[in-house]
Amino acid sequence: MTLETLKPEVKKIGKNFRNSADIENFYRFIHENDLRKEAKLIFEKMHAKIKVDEKKAKRSRKRKTLQ
Repeated sequence: MTLETLKPEVKKIGKNFRNSADIENFYRFIHENDLRKEAKLIFEKMHAKIKVDEKKAKRSRKRKTLQ
């Protein structure tokens, strides 16, 4: 196989992360142990943190372009 044939597979895997065995096992673990509420809280906190970090990065990029 060449690198050119591997690149489409990598992109395909990235878009279909839910088909990963690790992700499937993670969701199964959450469901089997009735941790849905806890998982939701964790994901919401992670999402909020990512949004704040993105906002800060965006502000710093704007500052750099203005200077």
